[in-house]
Amino acid sequence: MNAKQAEQCTGISRRNLRFYEQQGLIHPARNPDNDYRDYSQQDLEALKLIRALRMLDTPLEDIAACLRGETTVADLAAAQAIRLQQRRKELEMSIGFCRQLQSAATVDAAFVDRLLRQMDTPETRRSLFQDWKADYRKVAAADRRRSFAFTPDDNIATAADFTNVLCAYANDHGLNLVITKEGLEPEFTIDGIPYRAMRLHRRMGPAPVMTVRCVAQTPEALEPDVPQGRKRLLRLLRNSWPLLFLAFFWLPRVASAEPANRWEVLLAGLLLAVSVGTLYWFYLRNYRE
Repeated sequence: MNAKQAEQCTGISRRNLRFYEQQGLIHPARNPDNDYRDYSQQDLEALKLIRALRMLDTPLEDIAACLRGETTVADLAAAQAIRLQQRRKELEMSIGFCRQLQSAATVDAAFVDRLLRQMDTPETRRSLFQDWKADYRKVAAADRRRSFAFTPDDNIATAADFTNVLCAYANDHGLNLVITKEGLEPEFTIDGIPYRAMRLHRRMGPAPVMTVRCVAQTPEALEPDVPQGRKRLLRLLRNSWPLLFLAFFWLPRVASAEPANRWEVLLAGLLLAVSVGTLYWFYLRNYRE
């Protein structure tokens, strides 16, 4: 069965079919006549199970473990039920706070103080925010895998040099790296995810320094299992924290400045923010491993 037929049979888009294959959840054979994917009945059954579990918001890593036979569907469902129950408690608690705000006759300082005291209890804080830290770590790990850079110990002049540098980096960091195409822009995989590497030259003092930058060719395969809205917010906080810090630091200066000088102070802050943002972007692109 080809990809179009598999899409019609399972209700899963062809893009997601390729994504699940990249994640190692399915392993369709190839048609020897045209090299197209040929989905078996076993693949279709696995895809339908994947779709059902994903509709329950089951993490991909748990689904992969189930398909590998490391756990059963019953155990997987029990674990997900616990997560959903915890999420329901969190949502019910948040809805309760919203109702208090909605029904309040007057939202004055005393009312807000009482509400904050309820929110600040250890039990409430754990219930409301315990998942955010774990989700932030997922997003950060995925972003680090989407692209990373490092400074090699040895010079890279030939394709063989590049291969040796990549293999040495993989050994130092415990990565499952496999070279798929040698060259001065080599291609390789890490845990099945394809990457391309390139050389960048930057100057530090009188001598140029070479940096190797590696970019995932299928970044969608690295997307963390985090709700889309929360993922966007966490990425904003992760990548914009210098600007946010600078804004909170500079705004009080703008407010306390003399009216005649307020625009000058604000403009100085904006220029400083642009400078810090540019430097941070350059750091993310060329220095972060």
